Formats: sequence, structure tokens, C-alpha cells
Amino acid sequence: MKKTTLLYIVHLFILCLLLPDGFAQQYTAEWHLPEGAKARLGRGKLNNVVFSPDGTRIAVSTSIGIWVYDTQTREAVSLFAEIQTGKKEAFFPSKPPEALMFSADAVLVASAHGNSIYVWDTVTGAAFAMLDEHPDSITAIALSSDSTKLATAGGDWVVRLWDVSTGKFINSLKGHPGAVNAVTFSPDGKTLASAGSSLRLWSADTGELRHADDKDLGSIDRLIFSPDGKTVAGAGGWDRAVHLWDVNTRTHQKTPKGHTGEIRDIAFSPDSGTLVSAGTDAMRLWDVRTGTELKSLPTPQDKIPQPVPPILKLEALNKAYLPRQRDHVHSVRFSEDATKLISVSQDGSLHVWDVETGLYQASFSLGAHSDLIGVLAFSEDGQYLANKDGFEGRLRVWDVENATQHAILTPGQGGVLNPLSELTVSSGIKKIAGRELHGTIHIWDAETVALLSSIPTDRMIRYWRLLLSPDGKFLAGIDIIARNKIEFWQTDPGAPLFTLEGHTGLVTAYTFSPDSKIFATGGEDSTIILSEVETGKRLANLMGYTKKSIRAFAFSADSKTLASASGNKILLWDVNTRKQLNNFDAVKDIAALAFSPDGTMLASGGAGGLIQVWNLVPHPQTQATFSGHQGSINVLRFAPDGKTVASGSGDGTILLWNIER
Repeated sequence: MKKTTLLYIVHLFILCLLLPDGFAQQYTAEWHLPEGAKARLGRGKLNNVVFSPDGTRIAVSTSIGIWVYDTQTREAVSLFAEIQTGKKEAFFPSKPPEALMFSADAVLVASAHGNSIYVWDTVTGAAFAMLDEHPDSITAIALSSDSTKLATAGGDWVVRLWDVSTGKFINSLKGHPGAVNAVTFSPDGKTLASAGSSLRLWSADTGELRHADDKDLGSIDRLIFSPDGKTVAGAGGWDRAVHLWDVNTRTHQKTPKGHTGEIRDIAFSPDSGTLVSAGTDAMRLWDVRTGTELKSLPTPQDKIPQPVPPILKLEALNKAYLPRQRDHVHSVRFSEDATKLISVSQDGSLHVWDVETGLYQASFSLGAHSDLIGVLAFSEDGQYLANKDGFEGRLRVWDVENATQHAILTPGQGGVLNPLSELTVSSGIKKIAGRELHGTIHIWDAETVALLSSIPTDRMIRYWRLLLSPDGKFLAGIDIIARNKIEFWQTDPGAPLFTLEGHTGLVTAYTFSPDSKIFATGGEDSTIILSEVETGKRLANLMGYTKKSIRAFAFSADSKTLASASGNKILLWDVNTRKQLNNFDAVKDIAALAFSPDGTMLASGGAGGLIQVWNLVPHPQTQATFSGHQGSINVLRFAPDGKTVASGSGDGTILLWNIER
């Protein structure tokens, strides 16, 4: 079994406690940037969120690593990404953590990735492999209060105990009649509770079974002890109920019910007298002694009154944040004085509630955690970069020089936008287009957020990947039912124009030329069709691929050259003569292309996360290769000065790469 002792971690941690605060500040400033990258925008697609037992820290597992935030300041204090081996090699865990757990003092974080467990130091960000031969994928993990024992559980119905200091296996606790989804230690570390469809209480020292409750609990996946150690609470099952057990009498005491949606998390108040359960329907406060509901609090997807700030007005920083309608609470904790509830939603936003009044108080964004990046657009001067994240995500504007979030537009934000099924921005960040769920497409001025026009569409027909022409006069989108039809609209006044057809298979890629005169489409039929934007008239069919879908396009800035990609093959076309100029092979599964402003370079990227920059003069040859995304490359854009390439990935981040000429 491959392992590393925790003694080195403990010594390293003690040393770090003696260092000045600037040590952690210096560490966090680097954020594990890959070689060749000068900035990362966004902090990755969120997978899981947990609070430390004292509520002072939040761990957010993402596609690029595990971030640790200070609850009070909302600032990141660590990023756990690289694991240093004994040979000083660094690697990223191949899987995001299925389970996360803070130590009682919030000093360490344990994470389970598949069947491997790592322990991370929250000050240095250092990680050391504890064990990587767990017989099954780990779904639950717990650290004892003194951080000497580690409990793990998975789909094989067995709970296992490990010695943290040595990584050695201690004991197997058997007896569950099904999968074990949750484990937790008592505050004194003497008792271990485990649950799935049933509950077990074990001696943490000997592994002796102390109590078994085989009542069907509906597959519990949240399990905690009260701070005084007298009560165990479980939730998360199909019955949408909270279960309470008396530890001393080892009896199932109460089953508070009232939730109409899935329960995501539970937490005790510091005095152990109140329990909060966070569901997709509401957050409910329960009296632990009687099991009665004290009050119900709205969750962030409910409409919360708050002034609407300027959204994309580029002259002013927009620090305000409003949650999306579908941002259900993922994790919740009481404040130390029990006067506030602090919750984190699925998108990484932090919300504060007053316990006495039940009123919502404030919301904050934790580090711009995004879904996949699908749209990128630089402002004309290159100062700002806009991106859309997620299928129903937000539009963010970044200050490129400072690598900071400048502004954000959120669907559902105070009536400015209703929930959207699609959102896009034009090149130069001049216009925004979005389609509401009921079918209406709206066009806004990106700087003033003034509504320019609205276009009714059939609500039963969904349009995917809306695309604004560079001059902002036209809008295109694919009919996701037919998938071989492209609808065209004019934006001022808003009105439908025509439907582009012609591909015998599904349309897989399309784009406007920079002069907004030509529209290129490619499909599963291996055909490229060039059409006139104003009329929809077909200009040419370009044939250069066989039996492969066209996956990406890019026009040169002068609109005279078209680059297309299918598989690993890139073709360059003369738009005027319709002749093929060149062809060359890149990495497989290319999904994004971008020309430099002067047309001398082409960037390509795809499923493997690898980016290649090609010097096209006098003939295509690789100038630079970049790697660092933990997901596929969905979109590439050169900055107006040609010195930077921005890459948007399925890992929810944008990387800015330095281009040397």
C-alpha cells in the first residue's frame, strides 16, 4: 500500500504557525497556474461544499482542486491542487472528491477521490497521500476530533478505520445490510456512527457494535453528532425527514417531517438545542428536544428583494450579487453565536440569514465558481473579457489586466432578466442576447443594459447556442429539435428573417465572418456550407472531410480565410475562391479554433485540454503548446493586441496564455 505518514504534515504545520501571515498570502497569490499561463479567471466547476465544524472555513471541491475560504471575509486562503510525491513530482487527483471532511480544528481537510484519500494542510496547501488501496470507491469520510483516526465507507457495506499518522488500516466494521453513505465521530472521538438505509453506533476504539437500528431510513447521506454528543441526527433519505437518536439510551427518538423537497444538509446550533435542515424547498429550524418545527426560512431560489445594481456598465465595479432561482442550498451552518445561519448554494454563493427573525440578510459570491465556459468575447480595447458559463448561467465580465471579476449579469436579477435558456454576447462586448424559458428573445445594450428589442418565438421550440453577428445586427441559433436548421433573426427591430437548411445530418458548428457578411455551417455530413447573411442565399459547399463531423470554425480578421476542424484535421480555405489553402494535423478531437488579429497565427484546442498555437507563415508549424485545463477546451479567443490567448474550458475556468512572437 502506497502511503505517507502524517508526522511530516504535523511538523510542517507547526512550522507554518510560526511564520508571518504573509506566508499564506504569498502562497494564495499563485493559485497553481500552469506553465505559460499568466492568469486564471474563475475558480472551477463546483462539485461539493462543506463547512468546518466551527463554521469558520468552507471547503469547495471543484474541477481544478479544493478551495478553502474564510467564512467571515469570504476570501480564499488555500487551493489544494497538486500532490507532491517523494520524488518531488506533482500531479492532480484524477477524480474530483466524492467526499470532503474538515478536522475538528479546521487545520486539515481529508478528501476522497475514487478509492484514494488525501490529507491537506489548510495553511500551506500541501497534500500527502494517506492510502490508495481502499477496495471500493469511497462515498463517506470522517476524521476523529483529535485527527488520529479516519473512517471511510463505500458501496461494499463496510466501514473501515485507519490510523491517520501511519496510513495503516485498523479495523473493518461489518453489519450494515446495504451501502453506507455517511459516517461521523462523536465530539469525544469514542463513538462512530454510520448510516445508509440503517444506523449503526460503534466503539471507535475497539470496533465493537454498540447499537443497530434497522428501521428503513430511506438511504441517509447526512449524519452528525450534536456538539454535546448526546444526539445523532441523520437526513437525506427518500422520506424527506430528519431522524434523531438519543446516544445514551441508543433509541430512535423523533422523526421531524415537513420538507417537500430533498434535504441537502443538517447542522446543530452550538448549544445543541436547535437543528437546521436545508432542503430544496426551504430551510427549517427544529427543536431537538420536542422535534417540533420552530420556523421555516426561504432558500435562495425564492425571490429575495434587493436593489438591482448596474450590470454591465463598464465604468463601475459591480460587487452586488443575487442568486439564481435554481441555486438550492448545498450546505448550512450556524454562526458561532447562533444568531445567524450561513448557507452555501450549488454555485458557490454564500448567504446569511437572521435566526430570530428568519429574514434573509445578504448574499456574496465565493470566487466565481462557474459551470462550463461556452462563450468568450474581448472588449475592443482588450481591457475586458466577457464569458457565459453554464447552460443557464451568468454572463461575467473580467478586468483582464487585474484578473478580477468586474461585473456580473444573473438571470432572474430583479426583473432585468427572467430565467434564461440561452445567453450570449457579441464580439467587442457590445450587445447581449438571451432567450427566456417562455420563448421570447431579448437584445440588450451591453454597456447600459438598455433593452433594444424583443423577438417572440415558439416556446415549444428550444434554440441552442445563440450567436450574435459581430456588427450586432443579426442573431442565429440552432433548432435543437430538428438540429439541422439554423434560425436567423434581425436584432433592430427584432424580427425573424429566415431558416437556413441544407445539411443532411445534424449541424455541429457555425459562425459569422468578422465583417458579418458570411455565415459558415458544418455538420455530421462532413460538409461546410457558406451562406450570405442578409439573404440566406447559399454561396458554396466546401468538401474536404470524409465521414467526420465538422467541430469548429474560425474566420481571419479580414474575413478572407476560414479555418475548419474535424477530428484532428485542420483545413484552411480561401473564402473568395472557395479553394483549400492548406491542411495539417493537430491533437485529436479539436473543438475550438481562433485566428490572431493579424492572421499569422491560429490557436486550436479540444477534448484533451491541450492548446496548440500555430504559426501559419510561411507554412503551418507549432509555435507553442499549452496544457493546464482539467476539462475540454470549448472556446478560444485572441486578445486584440495578439499577445494573449484566452481559453474557456469544461472545467469552468478561463486561462490567459502569454503568446511570444
